[in-house]
Amino acid sequence: VGLVPVPDERLNKLSKISKSKKTINTTISFVDIAGLVKGASKGEGLGNKFLSHIREVDAIIHMMRCFDSDDIQNVNPTVDPIRDLEIIETEMMLADLESIQKRFEKNNKKKIDEEQLKILEIALDCINNDKDLSVLKDQFNKKILNQSGLLSIKPRIFVCNVDEQSVQSGNKYTKDFVAKFGEENTLIVSADIENQINELENDEKKNYMEMIGLKKTGLDLLIQKGYKILELETYFTSGPEETRAWTVEKNCTAPKAAGEIHTDFEKGFIRAETISYNDFVANDGWVNSKTNGKMRLEGKDYIVKDGDVLNFRFNT
Repeated sequence: VGLVPVPDERLNKLSKISKSKKTINTTISFVDIAGLVKGASKGEGLGNKFLSHIREVDAIIHMMRCFDSDDIQNVNPTVDPIRDLEIIETEMMLADLESIQKRFEKNNKKKIDEEQLKILEIALDCINNDKDLSVLKDQFNKKILNQSGLLSIKPRIFVCNVDEQSVQSGNKYTKDFVAKFGEENTLIVSADIENQINELENDEKKNYMEMIGLKKTGLDLLIQKGYKILELETYFTSGPEETRAWTVEKNCTAPKAAGEIHTDFEKGFIRAETISYNDFVANDGWVNSKTNGKMRLEGKDYIVKDGDVLNFRFNT
């Protein structure tokens, strides 16, 4: 498991304004598992173990090999990212099928929640008849769907790993892949270049990226995609002790956002002192923002916006 700080230029600006002793990024966790092979759902390779790991994540990143190399072994005789992805997707679907059937058997003895039963029935119909499982997202909310533990409905990001020469404009493999699966959730990165960037100091990183024509690292782009696909936003707390970024889902209410800091904040929530990021910067912090009427007191129904700087009032 890799815990990666989410880069956010706004955080450092806020920290400077508040003269904070500490600056704390929000983080994103990446769980790296070995690639699934054909037959994983039946336990081939280390299949079952890895499939259980995938059940616990919010989104799945498929790292697809899109480069030729005699030095790096491949399970398959040829490089074919479309075939590789289809193997993995099939294995996850077969694992779902097995999981659904087991739960139906259990249901005879111990009743499953009606809503979950409905999800499993629709999923089974979709898998058996080769229909798109995304219909479930139109009928059930995200929280209920997540409880189903189905792998095939998790959001996907496709990362095409290319050689250094192809990082700017892709290659024949990426072009074929994008033609089939679309651009929206596909990223082109070079793991080789990412490794080199990671070994450099900040100034050197900047120079190296400029030299090869990269505006952002693959990791930064991946985090951005992750936020988009999971519908996440960031709010901030900022003061002399620390400036900190917090991750919440879009359309999150103020008490729920407060609960990210501590459950007591959510339980005893009274009000949220709220300043937009732009106003906080333009007015040089809390004091001037209050003086200039840019701070609002928001109640329990307030929907937190990306970039809000918040201070929670709560009863203990």
